[in-house]
Amino acid sequence: MIKNLNEIPEEEYLTGGSGACAGCPAETGLRLALKVLGKDTVVVNASGCMTLLVVYPHTPLKVSWMHNAIENAAPTAGAIARALKIRNRKMNVVCYAGDGATYDIGFAPLSAAMLRKDPFLYICYNNQVYGNTGAQWATSTPKFAETKTTPLGNREREKDMMKLMKEHGVYCATASIAYPIDYMNKIEKAMKMLPAYIELLSPCVPAWGYPSNKTVSIAKMSVMTGVWPLYEYYPDEKMVINYKPDKFLPVEEYLKLTDRYNNIKEREIKEIQKQVDEKWRKLLKEEKCINE
Repeated sequence: MIKNLNEIPEEEYLTGGSGACAGCPAETGLRLALKVLGKDTVVVNASGCMTLLVVYPHTPLKVSWMHNAIENAAPTAGAIARALKIRNRKMNVVCYAGDGATYDIGFAPLSAAMLRKDPFLYICYNNQVYGNTGAQWATSTPKFAETKTTPLGNREREKDMMKLMKEHGVYCATASIAYPIDYMNKIEKAMKMLPAYIELLSPCVPAWGYPSNKTVSIAKMSVMTGVWPLYEYYPDEKMVINYKPDKFLPVEEYLKLTDRYNNIKEREIKEIQKQVDEKWRKLLKEEKCINE
């Protein structure tokens, strides 16, 4: 396990010169993941922002890579992992997909792959919209956030993917780009309990509307306000909340950092605060009940 930033491996398997946006945290998330997974890794990308990394004949990746349709990346990763096992090839397989491919279009195939216990790691880089096609609403979009298709603010609550993935009896965890050690250690644990699911919050510069140098501070504020809890479920039903401050900052401190909440009303801010507080009460109660 990595204990501090100095222990993060220096070897790079994702170099510069990609087609991703400047300051893209999803690209950073893959870069950090590959530092844990190493050179003997196959990356399967569902169609989305991260498929822009590789544009023939150029690639910033030093590992094997496959581009799949948005709806079938998970079963493809599962098939590759099983084929490698049959051939006695020791390689890591990671499916790196956005929230549109995870929450919506690819959910049924992902669910089936997890139930089959296909031996691969699935990482969802969640930017809470369909980022590659112009920032449209997805079932991962938080309530009241503005998107291209919900310009007056989304009226629905986002899907709770962690609860859904937990029901598959696999290791699943949330992570944040602002907490790289927590994220990388979860990947290391996940690789010992395949299949596994990790959801990485990845703020999106053009979709959320903020300067690219504010990515890490926004991701950190999402955790410090309780909007994005860091926790994990284990296959044996054990649950661990990884970050529990004595007091959270008001959610308004997070909402005001991006343009997608520019027109939010005071009563809506209060509703989000109530929603966050209620989620935390449930998480703390769940952790206590499961681990007693």
